[in-house]
Amino acid sequence: MSRDLKQAGEDSDGARSDGEPVGVSGPMALGGKLAGLSLPRQVLALALWPFLQNLMGVGVGFADMMIAGRMERGESAEAVMDMMGASMYLMWLLMILQGAMGTGAMAMVSRSTGARDMKSANLALGQSLILGMATGVVSGVMIGLVTPVMARFFGLSELATQYVMDYMCVAAVLAPFSGILFVASSCLRGYGDTMKPFMAMLIVNVVNVGLSLWFVYHLGWGVKGLAAGTVIGWAAGAAFILWFLRPTGKTRREAGDAGEPLVLRMQNLRYDMPMLRRIWRVSWPSMIEIMGMWSVHAVGVYFVGTLKAGTMGAHAMVVRLESISFMPGFAIGMAASTLTGQYLGARDKVMAKKAVRFCWVVAVIAMGGTGCLISYFNTEFLSLFGSPGTEQYETAAPVIRFVGLFQALTATMMVMKMSMRGAGATRMVTIYSFLSMGVVRVGGLWAAMHWLDVGLLGLWKVMLLDVLVQAAIFVYLHFKGDWLDMEV
Repeated sequence: MSRDLKQAGEDSDGARSDGEPVGVSGPMALGGKLAGLSLPRQVLALALWPFLQNLMGVGVGFADMMIAGRMERGESAEAVMDMMGASMYLMWLLMILQGAMGTGAMAMVSRSTGARDMKSANLALGQSLILGMATGVVSGVMIGLVTPVMARFFGLSELATQYVMDYMCVAAVLAPFSGILFVASSCLRGYGDTMKPFMAMLIVNVVNVGLSLWFVYHLGWGVKGLAAGTVIGWAAGAAFILWFLRPTGKTRREAGDAGEPLVLRMQNLRYDMPMLRRIWRVSWPSMIEIMGMWSVHAVGVYFVGTLKAGTMGAHAMVVRLESISFMPGFAIGMAASTLTGQYLGARDKVMAKKAVRFCWVVAVIAMGGTGCLISYFNTEFLSLFGSPGTEQYETAAPVIRFVGLFQALTATMMVMKMSMRGAGATRMVTIYSFLSMGVVRVGGLWAAMHWLDVGLLGLWKVMLLDVLVQAAIFVYLHFKGDWLDMEV
């Protein structure tokens, strides 16, 4: 470490100039894959592969919508697109528990890696995989039970409901595989290795698209073929990420001076209650938050379902197009989450704050710029989902023009919340997210539907108001700084 960096971060009595205690000085002193890198290079190393992974994920989502949009004609085509809109939320519900376990696992691994305690990091990997598999099984059973109820709740037509039942009956089988893949990927990101999760998702997406096309168009399996391709893709990705995590001489050489690599050892798959409790303590608030977010979004979908037929499909198109701007935002937010955990593990609060603010600026520029592009070229993007000029496309176009202009707000909310989760402040994120979503989004949607004559655009305006409020809340909490003192 250079003399200038030390002088900038420490005063004569060994404390930082702002009063924070010194753990390891400056941005280059982290462990794992981030050892020896400057802050911009750390962000690039952490964000590049997740960005490419998100690019593939969005591409597969587009591919599924394009396959679905050309699967049928007329009323059946409209019902298939409505099915795609409802199934997005059911698949989100399917993966809530695994995603929450991934949050806890990432916090534990990043803290342990930052503290250069790889024994604890590897134990956290093994124990979180147990939780990921278990919650995957529970999720698969749960989604099979609630799909008929949710199809009625979303106000789908009889034909669209049958399509949803056919799709989710097959798709529920992927839950244990997604549990493994979510948790293992989160642990690797916490360690600073974002390339292996990208490679696993590359396998998922290639297998998914290839088999879906084969099953739908060659074998004629319809929506069940679309779901079967997805299941096999996730199974292949889970198998490969476990293969990547096996201990080999190469992984140890790659770790180099960073010490013991992150690997999966059989002894770490035996139940260890102290570690399981630590992971669960961080995970359960995130699970409650994500479940609450899903419930709030489900209320929004319910209100969408009360509008004219076909609006659900238009809503699905908007969500898919909005997800384009999420690619850079989520990748940078993931970098902020990992850096927060590692710097706090290294007892360097100053660099934790600096890393989050650097990621915030980059995310606002990248996500805001992408949002403006999808707003301007909305009709060109919408034409990817089938023949333009239909009523569904005419409904979706003004919504995506409006939504794209406000993605800088979403970037702010995303980076702030993800960084606090990386610090282990999942309870804080849950409480304030619930307050905003309950009052602004649910209350606003109810008021808009009962007192105003609004369409899909009006509903999205209410949802973006909630994003604005959450962005303001979490910026305030960031500068207040209580999240820096969280223990995991």
